[in-house]
Amino acid sequence: MPVAYNIYPSFAVDDETLLETDLTACNLLVMVGNGTFSYVVFDAVAKKFLALKSYQYTPSKLALADLEMIEQVFDTDKLLLTAFKSVLLAFKTGNSVLVPSAYYLPSLKKDYLHFSFPERIQEAILVDQEEQLPMVNIYSVDKDLLGFLRKEFSTDLILHANTALLQSYPMDLDFNHSAGIAFVEIEEQRFTITVYRNGQLQIQKEAAFVEGLDVVYTVVNLLRQLGLDEQKVKVKLGGAVATDTSVYQEMYKFIPQLEWIQRVPGLSYITKMQEIPGYYFHNLYALALCV
Repeated sequence: MPVAYNIYPSFAVDDETLLETDLTACNLLVMVGNGTFSYVVFDAVAKKFLALKSYQYTPSKLALADLEMIEQVFDTDKLLLTAFKSVLLAFKTGNSVLVPSAYYLPSLKKDYLHFSFPERIQEAILVDQEEQLPMVNIYSVDKDLLGFLRKEFSTDLILHANTALLQSYPMDLDFNHSAGIAFVEIEEQRFTITVYRNGQLQIQKEAAFVEGLDVVYTVVNLLRQLGLDEQKVKVKLGGAVATDTSVYQEMYKFIPQLEWIQRVPGLSYITKMQEIPGYYFHNLYALALCV
């Protein structure tokens, strides 16, 4: 059965400044997820986002389906063919695991990842060095998808989405909340929870979910294992989540200190971007911190 694609963007915003800007001096920040392909044009000198586009399609476990869809995006979205100053590729399609730098050996990177996750067919194992933390982020990416995007963009600037999130979270105004803080980034049938106590990273964990209660159970259970009180911990929710979704409704019932995560501070957003809830594309905006 053929995969049904929709190559029209779900979100597409820019303004007149895009036409007035020398895009060869700008950065293209690209986020590839399960069923999503999104990007922003970023002026690093002005620290300003000039455009955003996000494509969504029928989620598939087959990397070939992802690749076919993205090929169609390239056929229709000519902005992607611009000779940008640099292109940063971020992936949230594969598994990832954090390992303390003190215990990391490059020759064992596969073993670190496969201790927690099963090996995938056609996977490339990549590593991000965390500058703000004594950690390395080890993750998998489909080889064909990675090869296609590296060739199309002529870039070797690659990282995992969680690496950018780890740089953005300490900038949150409630980062040092006395009872602890947890950030929950929702994706299509998956989510990532990152917990801090007294400004120190406690854990970052990815999990799958079907219903909102699945997220609640995982979050509450993880907080209790860390010795934190879910009634007092401040929980910040991010991702394309609306108040009428089961994820938000169930979390609202059980998490008293539930809030939306704020836009990454210190950056400028065009007016049309400010009309979109900031938490929708927090992970995409966070890539600007890695340029």
